[in-house]
Amino acid sequence: MKWIALAIVLFVVGYTLVNVFYRKPGRAFRPYEDMNNRATTARLLAAGWQKLPVELRLPAEKPALTLAAPVSRGASGLGAELEAAFAEKPVLLATIGRVTAPQSVARGATCAIYFSGTLTDQHLQLGHVEALRRGDEIVLVPSLEKLPGKELLTRWNDGDYWAGLDTERLEPGRYRVRLAARGPAAEWTFTVTP
Repeated sequence: MKWIALAIVLFVVGYTLVNVFYRKPGRAFRPYEDMNNRATTARLLAAGWQKLPVELRLPAEKPALTLAAPVSRGASGLGAELEAAFAEKPVLLATIGRVTAPQSVARGATCAIYFSGTLTDQHLQLGHVEALRRGDEIVLVPSLEKLPGKELLTRWNDGDYWAGLDTERLEPGRYRVRLAARGPAAEWTFTVTP
């Protein structure tokens, strides 16, 4: 019995040491999600889209912008071309409410976009926003994710969000932006100045 206990202790100590010294930094490989992300990225690149970095803050304070861009409503969903590029279609917000975005941003600065949105289910929360660019068109895709646990719910269906679009990779010029949702999308234009 002593030998069995000693073997277990040695194994646990050895396993712990190997994990501490040789484990890959970052999160572990998640086969289903990681393979879907790779397939989606490959399809988007083949269609000429590139990803831009976006920072998401929630809940968000309402901004004090002096020159806000006029926002109009557009088509629902991602569009046929973008939907075909996603290996697993993202769960979008039900509707986009008020959107506040600047008319112009200096290159290298963050384009601060404030928007309100409605969740489709209280078991979901806004997980991240992807920015996809092709030419002068930018599509923002806010994706919902399930809350951990079975009993957790979001407090309200409506939420205020802040997305910061990094303009370092954008050349000076005018860009059309579309914030996708299940309902009508929000569309506006902004200018990147040198």
